[in-house]
Amino acid sequence: MLKPSSEPLELFDQESTRATARVEDLREQIEKHNRLYYEHAMPEISDSEFDTLLRELADLEKAHPELANDDSPTRKVGGKPLEEFAPSTHIVPMQSLDNTYSPEELREFVTRVRKLAEGRPIHFTVEPKVDGVAISLLYEKGRLMRAATRGDGVTGDDVTQNVLTISNIPHKLHGQIPAEVEVRGEVYLPKAVFAQLNTERDEDGLPPFANPRNAAAGSIKQLDPSITASRRLSAVFYGIGAWTGEQPATGREMLAALQKWGLPISERILEGSDEDSVNAAVQQMDALRHDFAYETDGAVVKLDSLTLRREFGSTAKAPRWAIAYKYEPERAETKLLDITIQVGRTGTLTPVAELEPIFVSGSTVSRATLHNAEEIHRKDIRIGDTVLVEKAGEVIPAIVEVRKGLRNGSELIFEMPKQCPSCGSFVSKDGVSWKCTNPSCGAQVRRRIEHFASKQAMNVEGLGEALVSQLVDAGLLKSIADIYTLQREALLHLERMGERSASNLLAAIEESRSCSLWRLLNGLGIPHIGITSARDLANRFHTIDALSTTTVETLLSIHSIGEIMAMAIHAWFQKPENLALLESLRAAKLNFGEADTPTEATSNRLEGTIWVLTGTLSQSREEVAETIRLLGGKVTGSVSKKTTHLLAGEDAGSKLDKARELGISILDETAFRQLCG
Repeated sequence: MLKPSSEPLELFDQESTRATARVEDLREQIEKHNRLYYEHAMPEISDSEFDTLLRELADLEKAHPELANDDSPTRKVGGKPLEEFAPSTHIVPMQSLDNTYSPEELREFVTRVRKLAEGRPIHFTVEPKVDGVAISLLYEKGRLMRAATRGDGVTGDDVTQNVLTISNIPHKLHGQIPAEVEVRGEVYLPKAVFAQLNTERDEDGLPPFANPRNAAAGSIKQLDPSITASRRLSAVFYGIGAWTGEQPATGREMLAALQKWGLPISERILEGSDEDSVNAAVQQMDALRHDFAYETDGAVVKLDSLTLRREFGSTAKAPRWAIAYKYEPERAETKLLDITIQVGRTGTLTPVAELEPIFVSGSTVSRATLHNAEEIHRKDIRIGDTVLVEKAGEVIPAIVEVRKGLRNGSELIFEMPKQCPSCGSFVSKDGVSWKCTNPSCGAQVRRRIEHFASKQAMNVEGLGEALVSQLVDAGLLKSIADIYTLQREALLHLERMGERSASNLLAAIEESRSCSLWRLLNGLGIPHIGITSARDLANRFHTIDALSTTTVETLLSIHSIGEIMAMAIHAWFQKPENLALLESLRAAKLNFGEADTPTEATSNRLEGTIWVLTGTLSQSREEVAETIRLLGGKVTGSVSKKTTHLLAGEDAGSKLDKARELGISILDETAFRQLCG
């Protein structure tokens, strides 16, 4: 008698083993990318690549139910809260959305919802999918009490102090408002601000942000609210969590209520009632979205009836009544005509791709940054290549692919110039960058003066890019110090410069002489030094003279200063040309710190203390925070176990409650002044 073959069982075992291994591998990859995306705002792969991994895992779990479990990334939302921020539990959990790139799957979604409705009339809204950071705001009696990130969907990070710096988020709602309401939306970095921010980072030799979403995520999670404020974030709102009292009947009515209260909503919301009209609205949104102030990566389709939303409910991860349709990144093919060089204020040479003009993502593109020579070499980009161009974050054009199969042999390999294209001086390699060695280079001088006069530094109103170029070309400005030698008569000879403009400029220059030390330190353009580190240096050393003679070891004792920064600061003060600049500025009677150091600062009265500010204070929070810093203390945005003191003004909210729970010392303004002496 023949024995039955064991081959089918062996094949089944092999397939099961392969599936188990692949599921484990996928979960490990997805968890890693979730951490990078949600917790560090530094994704290594695109959204579409991540979605492909997640879809493969979901398909394997469906084919092998024995491998599915509640800890799978297919059933979880976002990332864990960060330790640096106090945890905040959402009253109603924040879920993510199922998504698709396929019109056919979108039709299937509409069909599924129609079946759930069992013949009842249904209607859908189609909204832009804002690519920002999900946020939940809790308003009690109309007053903003708490702001939290999505986190893991149940608990997020308390970022109230940072959200209070966002100009279009109201601290108090107006009109008829529920006693308690959770409002859901996205914090985003406007595309124009993102472009400017990356330009500044290029000038500083810092790596550019990959996209506005990363920049927004990094900004909202800053420990120093002043940094968040400097990033000029905005927000848009689209939904609710908890809501006490009678709720609207539809999503459209809910959005109208948000708008009446003073909350910004999407400027375009389209509609559909069946498979065809919903698909048409999604495609229409694709054509409209390039004109929005924020980056979008898709459209969100929602059932309009709030009653049916509650009835249909959710899966473990996402609602059954909504889906996100993701647009494929828009790319265009064009010719790389040349690679030119831009010279920044620190002398960094940045290669720029000169392209045959092409229309992509709503505008004509003719240039794209290439960042550095290593980037060009890594992608093997050659002059004359046919390339694919994509707007990074729909803002900054980038070459994402070279069509090497279309090469004909005439393409030229790019080499960085041995001499500066602006002044002809020799260039030297500094890490991944090449730099002009001539500090008097015209291009560098222009960029340095523009930075020195900017709002983030000495705030010389009127001394912008166009006027700086005129002054440098006319030989009136050869260094930063020359700003303080400008004469009215010379200014009046410039194009479009009248008596009033000259007077205003000279008045602004005069006012800048008394700027705080941190502004001067930021304006000097010391490598790697920005607003926060400039403040920390000013608070620690109080004068430029003290800073200029300090050691690397002392610099490293400052929490915001790392080894590279410490060495750069120390090296800057060793260069004769920089010391000569400081002497020129001293002769021009600029404040080197003596004018803004209070006598109490030398006592380090608040050294070792960590403060949180809440409620309405008699001074601006920045003024109070500056006092704390000058007395040796630190200021953070949220209450945690590390907090030592809470300064509570009128209408103090949830932070006061948390401070009481943790046994933190709570002071009013009178007690604070007494403590400060």
